[in-house]
Amino acid sequence: MHPMGSETHWPGDPSKLWEQASTARVPKLVRPREAPRPESIDEVAKWDDPDGFGRTELYHAPIFWVFLPVVALGFLSYGAITNADGIGWTASIFDETVQGGPWNFWFVWVGVLLWLLIAVGVLVLRAGVVAPEVRKDNAWIYAQGVPCDIHLSPFGWSDGEGGSTPTWIAIDHRVPDEQAGRIACALQVWLSHEEVQGNLEFGSLREHAVIASSELFGEEAAGGYFVGRISAFGTVDELEKYRWVIVTPPRPDESGGIITKNGSIDAGAESGWRHASVTTVPAAKELRKFREQQRRKAARK
Repeated sequence: MHPMGSETHWPGDPSKLWEQASTARVPKLVRPREAPRPESIDEVAKWDDPDGFGRTELYHAPIFWVFLPVVALGFLSYGAITNADGIGWTASIFDETVQGGPWNFWFVWVGVLLWLLIAVGVLVLRAGVVAPEVRKDNAWIYAQGVPCDIHLSPFGWSDGEGGSTPTWIAIDHRVPDEQAGRIACALQVWLSHEEVQGNLEFGSLREHAVIASSELFGEEAAGGYFVGRISAFGTVDELEKYRWVIVTPPRPDESGGIITKNGSIDAGAESGWRHASVTTVPAAKELRKFREQQRRKAARK
């Protein structure tokens, strides 16, 4: 599935590069076999958030921030009951020394109540609005995601200190090996172009999470993707551990636009693959362990 719309002016003359790649002999592309697919939406959620940070941000952190003002209210209520006059409490408020417990000042109660209301509002928003959207995103990845083998790109993001962070080329596992080699070769040549690298680093292409080979070279070259960043991939060494990603086109919105990774709506018809998502497939050992745990849980139910 390819979202409608694409860039009309790509740097580096990609059409000419594809003409050359389609007739030239290209090196054989070494590819892993047995493409993994998620077995459930819950598995997609685990792949997309392997460390649980997303779940912590979505649920645990808001609950914690609700818990704090509840404790504060309990403290104020206990003080108001057991020490109504606030004897033994002295504080400096607005450069004046005052006596009395915190529960003796109305603005303390108002502040804690406002804190509680805001915290509850954030929790309700996360649980009632954000969480269902995350679930829809995971369902979309489960239904529309394509397993792709990954290969190192010749372009790397500058870290500003003389080093670089690698980028990647992903190839749809359904593409035949010979065609996959041509697509990868064409993308490698295009990504080696000085104008292209400058545009990726500092120009409009910097905003593209994914660039599809079909956008660059035409539908006859469909199945390849330039991927600027992949979760869990910080160095080339990760390539030995993680060999697969799931590339998913952006999810359409009811209004006809597409939903970006940060949840906003992009109504532009020419958005193409720039907002596509890339999900790292766990290493084989981690994947087997996770699936065994899920099967044991299912057996206990």
